[in-house]
Amino acid sequence: MNKVYFTITLLTFLAAIASCQDRKNIVVTGKVIDEKTGEPITNAEVVVLGWYMNNIDDASFAKQNLTTDKNGNFKARFVKGHQIDVASKAKGYQPTRSYNELNKNEIVVNLKLARQRDNPTLKSLLTTDNISAEPGKEPTFLRVRIYGDKDGKELDFKKAETFGYDFKSQTTHSDTTQSDIWFRIIKKEEQPTTIVAAPNGGIIPILNKDVNTSLLYEKTIAPTSGYFSPYRLKGDEAGFFVLCRDGKSYGKIILEQSEVDLSSPDGKGSFYKEFGNNFSSIYQTNGTNDLSYSVSDIDLEDFLVTLGTDRAKKKP
Repeated sequence: MNKVYFTITLLTFLAAIASCQDRKNIVVTGKVIDEKTGEPITNAEVVVLGWYMNNIDDASFAKQNLTTDKNGNFKARFVKGHQIDVASKAKGYQPTRSYNELNKNEIVVNLKLARQRDNPTLKSLLTTDNISAEPGKEPTFLRVRIYGDKDGKELDFKKAETFGYDFKSQTTHSDTTQSDIWFRIIKKEEQPTTIVAAPNGGIIPILNKDVNTSLLYEKTIAPTSGYFSPYRLKGDEAGFFVLCRDGKSYGKIILEQSEVDLSSPDGKGSFYKEFGNNFSSIYQTNGTNDLSYSVSDIDLEDFLVTLGTDRAKKKP
């Protein structure tokens, strides 16, 4: 039995290595067009990242900044790589992105840009935004904090608190009466698994399989019914629609792929640990369910790498 298990593990390991094996002399070509008309978009900005292996478990990328020609075409070359990520934007259009594993050294990546929609009443707070916040009111995360005992040796699960998120003020609170969603506390040293919504609100999960390229620019109309609470995480969520605690306002969160697991001194001779998730948030202030994100002037590298760590993104 042990021999069989070892063989399966070895084969899995070798398959993982093979999937990230770098190819040489990579050529990337593509075209950027209007999603509706099919016409080429001239002077569209394009960023191409070529991911390659530094060593067996560490990937880096080379970057090329390009502009499409009069026919909407672009071309990039890389010395080596195993994955090609491409993003594009243009004036009056929403950006889009594409993640592609290399099966050979030449690849064609065509992108379709949708027209930008103005939505001036939408509030957003992305994980790439530079925010200076008061301690305890840092934005865009849900966490459970567990404090250590007075000797600073072990966690005291009787001293645990949860930090929820308020969409209207875009802040995190330890007071759940001022929050729309939060994690249910579990008295264990592990990630929380259940999201709770305020009594008049609720959540609806958005799964990875239902997102094409970016949840930031997709799923733009929040449902007006079907919200519920609590919700137990299954691991395949890209984010959530949220009915806020007033029972009539709508928001959306876009989860980062990585989970929060950190330890910090508490300033009193002990420490605390935090578990949870960071996310980007969108909130409609006018009471409608239109969650269209209309900011098109986004940094394309951030869009691919930092904002690309939401759970709809393929890992390089």
